[in-house]
Parts: sequence; C-alpha cells; structure tokens
Amino acid sequence: MPQQMATILMTNQKIKQIKDFLHKKLKPNRFEHVLSVRETAINFATKYKADLQKVELAALLHDCAKWMNTNILIELSKKHNIKLDQIERENPALLHAKVGAEYAKDHFGITDSDVLNAIRNHTTGTQKMSLVDKILYVADFCEPKRNYQVANDVYKTAESDLDSAMLEVAQHKIIRQIKENRLIHPNTIDVYNTGLRLSHKKKKEIEIGK
Repeated sequence: MPQQMATILMTNQKIKQIKDFLHKKLKPNRFEHVLSVRETAINFATKYKADLQKVELAALLHDCAKWMNTNILIELSKKHNIKLDQIERENPALLHAKVGAEYAKDHFGITDSDVLNAIRNHTTGTQKMSLVDKILYVADFCEPKRNYQVANDVYKTAESDLDSAMLEVAQHKIIRQIKENRLIHPNTIDVYNTGLRLSHKKKKEIEIGK
C-alpha cells in the first residue's frame, strides 16, 4: 500500500475513534457543537490554505475534556504539571483546554505541536497564534450553532479576513466578561492587542498604497 494511502487510512481510523469517543462522553449539544466547529474550521482552513488534517484534528479534539468535572481537571493538571495562573485557579473550567491537549496526546496519540497548541489556546487565545490556532479560536466562537448575531457577524468577517475575525472574537469575549462581572484572562487581552496592532498595520499599508 502506498505511503500516502496508508496515512489517509490511519487518519480516517483515528478520526472515527475520536468521534466515537466524543459521542459517548459529551452531551448531545456539545457533540453537535464540536462537529459544527470541525466543519467551520475546515471551511476556513481551505480558504486560508492551512493544513486540513491538523485543523480537523484540533477542531474535533478541542473540547475532548469538556466532560470532566472540576476535580478531574485539577487532578489531571497536577498529573501533567500544568502551571495554573490565578485566573485558572479561580475559574477551573478554563483548564479543559490545557488538560484537553494532554488528553489528546495520551489517549489519541496526538504529537503534532500545531494541533496540541491549538487545543490549548482555543478558549483564551495567546499572544502569538499560528494559523491553526487562529482558525480554531475563531471557528469555536462563530460556528453556525452559536445562535447569536455576533457569531454570525464574526463568521462573515472570517470569510475574508481571519485576523480581523480574531480581533472581533477577543473584543466580544472581553465585553461579555465585563458585562457579566467576570475576570478576564490576560491571554484574551493579548489577542485583542495583537489583533488591534495587525488592524492598524493593514490600514497604514492601505493608506500608503493609495
């Protein structure tokens, strides 16, 4: 069997294994969300010429630890020597991203750093985001089953400008946290600042080009 065919077959088997696991472990709405994120992320990956296999795996696995309660998340954080910042200590639900990356590694043999980092960063984002990071961060926020207007607005932006969509996601997350009187993770502030700098840079380039 040619190497490429063998790789495709192995990938398809792994995807089936992951989907079967998620179907058993996640609540129906969460499982449907994951499948919708997968479809949305693949759409963006095609537009922006990202690695489709990496994006698909990251999208499928981004919430693989969502079935865990707080005790399990904290226990696995200790097991994997995950350093918790103050915001994560006060809001352990955020740990599903970092724990999810370790779980994807241990239980599904995922070793690709792009995939694992995208899983780690999909909730809060981070200052320097790869293309796979950005696609998952945006797709998780705006997949069509998110039935609110801002998600639809972000989706439309992402179809033509992924960096602007990333900025919009960070803006909406910050606004929501403020409205709900919740702590804001510093990584989300970093995403906002990075996105804003990119936006200003693009505007200057357009002005210079006129």
